[in-house]
Amino acid sequence: MKPEKLNRVRIELLAKLAEYGVELDFDSKKLIVSDLKSMQKQLAQHTNLGGIKYEDKFKDYLAKPEEIDIIQINPYLEIVETPNQRELWAYATSFWSIPVTTGYGRRIRFLVFDEQNHKLIGIFGLSDPVIGLGIRDQYIGWTKEQKLQRLYNCMTAYILGAVPPYNLILGGKLIALCLMFPEVRKVFHNKYKDKISLISGENKQAHLLYIDTLGAFGKSAIYNRLMNWKFLGYTKGQSHLHITANGSWELIKQVVPEDFFNTYKFGQGSNWKMRVLKKGLRELGFSEDMVSIGWKRGYYSCPLAANWQEYLLGESNIPQWKNFSKNELIEYWQNRWILPRLEKLNNNLKGN
Repeated sequence: MKPEKLNRVRIELLAKLAEYGVELDFDSKKLIVSDLKSMQKQLAQHTNLGGIKYEDKFKDYLAKPEEIDIIQINPYLEIVETPNQRELWAYATSFWSIPVTTGYGRRIRFLVFDEQNHKLIGIFGLSDPVIGLGIRDQYIGWTKEQKLQRLYNCMTAYILGAVPPYNLILGGKLIALCLMFPEVRKVFHNKYKDKISLISGENKQAHLLYIDTLGAFGKSAIYNRLMNWKFLGYTKGQSHLHITANGSWELIKQVVPEDFFNTYKFGQGSNWKMRVLKKGLRELGFSEDMVSIGWKRGYYSCPLAANWQEYLLGESNIPQWKNFSKNELIEYWQNRWILPRLEKLNNNLKGN
């Protein structure tokens, strides 16, 4: 690429970063973010508001406070498949105060409704996990070959939460429990049982044994002390989202050689998008340190089988499911989180 074009891309990239409060310190060659949460909020405004155009169509899908009896909340799931469901999903993501990604590779999205009023409680989406994630890999304890064989049986909750007004009454914790409904792993099995893995080229056993997620800012109140969700520590504070959102990714791709851009296969590195980003930054004369902005995220695991570790290590081929039932999970949510706080939650709902 000619020097003048590289310079133009550099200028455009820095301008896009500045739109949400990210500045380059030319002395240290690092990005400076004075307020990480403010940056996230501004970035979300760039990335999440496309669904606002559906507000008139779907605003009645949100419950009014008087339509909710907290004790009677009874969630049911719908898979996002139709155009109408996809539009509702987009509208729901417009309430997120952090940027919503589209997930990696395989993807299953769920809308969660309340049986008592058929209003939307919230959403969650599962996608392929990042291939290289140190904190996860150390916890599981697998080798590269074991991971090649069994990463297929893992998914990441890349988005999860409740929409108003359920977000005021611990609806997020209920959504996190919905991931354990037996229906979720059955949907996974039915969708992928006849599919060939892109990583290994094999037709693998479509058993979903392990779900994980990352808190938006350090630890997450949603998963804190929640049944079957375990906090394991923090990521290293590197991220590509602040340099790949808002059109920045399209700029980066312009300067990365095509042969390098196609290095997405397992075994060619830990995180394809991060590798491509770092290559692009080098081509532009920037430091790879631009990916380090101190955005450490809490890592949480949610195994669905009692022998999840043995299975992921290849020591077992038959899952021993924990067999959470929907009713047991709802009852746990009510007894552990709702009844002790019922008066306060009702006041939250009423706006007092």
